[in-house]
Amino acid sequence: MKYIFAALTVSLLLANPASADDNIANCEIVVQTRIDKKEVGDKAPVMATFMPATKFIFSVFDEKPGFLKQINGQPIRAVMCTRNSVIPTEFDLKIIRTSIPFYLSTDFDEQNSPFLAISKKDGKYVWDYSGPELSNDDKEALSLMMKELKEKK
Repeated sequence: MKYIFAALTVSLLLANPASADDNIANCEIVVQTRIDKKEVGDKAPVMATFMPATKFIFSVFDEKPGFLKQINGQPIRAVMCTRNSVIPTEFDLKIIRTSIPFYLSTDFDEQNSPFLAISKKDGKYVWDYSGPELSNDDKEALSLMMKELKEKK
């Protein structure tokens, strides 16, 4: 039953652009893959691959224990979401608790757009922000979300 509820919730969020600021429709996962040596020679570089985050997010919210940690044998290195606001929502907290680095931006391609990174370091959630100064309301909301991360497991 939980799986059906989670799937329905995620489906509704994906289908409703009016709630675009608190859904996962614009999220991707980052997986690093090594380029085939046959194509580039002995020094096979690692390349970041960006993929839709849907399967990963479903695995976080379904009723099964654990979540998807790898794609094609390669670990998921980050979750990136484009939003109107870089302040995480309640919905994001469960994704952040996977300890996979979580990035929010209004536009990842725009150099000066707001960018928030949340990761786990030494057992604690930490954040790093760059961009225009956050409003007092945004600072307070970010502080509340970080407090919520610390309190609930």
